[in-house]
Amino acid sequence: MKGSELVVKSLEKAGVKWVFGIPGAKIDALFDALADSSIQTVVCRHEQNAAFMAQAIGRMTGTPGVAIATSGPGTSNLATGLLTANTEGDPVIALCGDVPRDMQMKHTHQAFDSLAMLRSVSKGAQKVIDPSQIQEALFNAVRQSLIFPRGAESLVFCQDVLSQEAEGGMPLLMPPLRSQAPQEALHETAEKIRQAKLPVFFVGRRGSSKAAVEALHVLLRQAPIPVVETFQGSGAVSHDLESLYMGRVGIFGNQPGDEILRQSDCVVTIGYDPVEYDAKLWNSGEGERELVHIDELPCQVDKDYSPNLEAIGDIEKSLLALAPMLSGYKPRPGACSEAKKIAGELKEKPRPNKSGGVDPILAVEALREAVPDSGTVISDVGSVYIYMARHFRSYLPGHLFFSNGQQTLGVALPWAIAASASGRSPVVSVSGDGGFLFSACELETAVRIGARFVHVVFDDGSYDMVGFQEEMKYRRRSGVNLGAVDIPEFAKSFGALGYVANSASELKDLVKGSLDADRPVVIDVPVNYSSNIADLAE
Repeated sequence: MKGSELVVKSLEKAGVKWVFGIPGAKIDALFDALADSSIQTVVCRHEQNAAFMAQAIGRMTGTPGVAIATSGPGTSNLATGLLTANTEGDPVIALCGDVPRDMQMKHTHQAFDSLAMLRSVSKGAQKVIDPSQIQEALFNAVRQSLIFPRGAESLVFCQDVLSQEAEGGMPLLMPPLRSQAPQEALHETAEKIRQAKLPVFFVGRRGSSKAAVEALHVLLRQAPIPVVETFQGSGAVSHDLESLYMGRVGIFGNQPGDEILRQSDCVVTIGYDPVEYDAKLWNSGEGERELVHIDELPCQVDKDYSPNLEAIGDIEKSLLALAPMLSGYKPRPGACSEAKKIAGELKEKPRPNKSGGVDPILAVEALREAVPDSGTVISDVGSVYIYMARHFRSYLPGHLFFSNGQQTLGVALPWAIAASASGRSPVVSVSGDGGFLFSACELETAVRIGARFVHVVFDDGSYDMVGFQEEMKYRRRSGVNLGAVDIPEFAKSFGALGYVANSASELKDLVKGSLDADRPVVIDVPVNYSSNIADLAE
């Protein structure tokens, strides 16, 4: 078969069901081969968004998402999406075109050192210069993307390699199963928990997989210990364990979760990665505490995160093994109720305003009431993301998504398209007006492929997350104001549905009524962020 056909056969064998990308002369042989495969090809409007969609597939399914780009600017446009996936631990394979082998040493059309760029935003990057290398290279890329820390792997194909004859046959093997952490480390963890006055589980992104969360629930039913989540650890606590949920941490260190962590004398982190939330924000040396690190990977030690104990191994197996070691555990009298009291005292309430616009807290609460627990909810970055992280409660792992490692603007709409393409329903994504227009061209992609989701825009005409922090530092804003856009009409121009919600109750009704729509729905919500400094940063 041709090299391009071998690539596609290998992707099928690896379980890939969707690829996202834009064709070009150096990679079009791959698109030609995909036309005869079982893989759904989603042609995008920008390579960055293709990488975002591939990231969403990797995060939601556990199978690497695949992004395809041609040479030169096609490849360089992948950079932000690959950087985001790699930082946030989502498996992605980037397949990039390059000039033919006999042009590699020449200053020619669309030639540049793509490997140098790709290696800076990926776990690894290799150039395939012979058809005999295709399956080996793809096998190792898939494998490496799934081995912790998960991330993006990039392959560059010389144009002529894809058109030449190639042979396959190598089986594609998944990474070996990890064993639980050592028994000794788990017994010591259990003892530290039993001796503590206020132990707390702090769940991060690697601890929020479905398997890890189910194991955590087994543990919590044995040992009712308060739980704090990072943004990407959302969904770790179910309805029936609600009394143990103490909230999420926040980017300013001022949330109930932050305060609980500060008061705890024993913090057990589960799948925590400092890239989600710097340790200095919650573990800055205030008082002595036991610090236990349960994870797939050894911790990244710094002056604010130096655990007394590490329990390294498969998180699910480690938590299941720890559960019987805490049989009969009873929290010290009043520990959980005191923690819950702290959480309640620090929770923000809507503030009255006379200048118009929807209060963002009420808007998030309306979304929570409109979307069932089974829904997939995706938040973009910006002030909207802070409110969503603080107030949108999620009870299932893998159902509330944030970009928190890179805080990448513009991910929500591409992620929603990928979520819909993968079969999730209902899907609701939320962005600010700035983030929406970063990737709004993909509304055409969404309509073309039959994607179904509701996208809500918190519209205030500025890059407000930057603006209110500038105001705190410099007592004025600069470089953040945007022009007005008729968002509903913009959405309709692509064949989507567009509405305006001028109150929280209107938003709730519109979202509820749009969950079963036969096309994408965009809802513009004029919001009032005038209380941001008081709500978010004080």
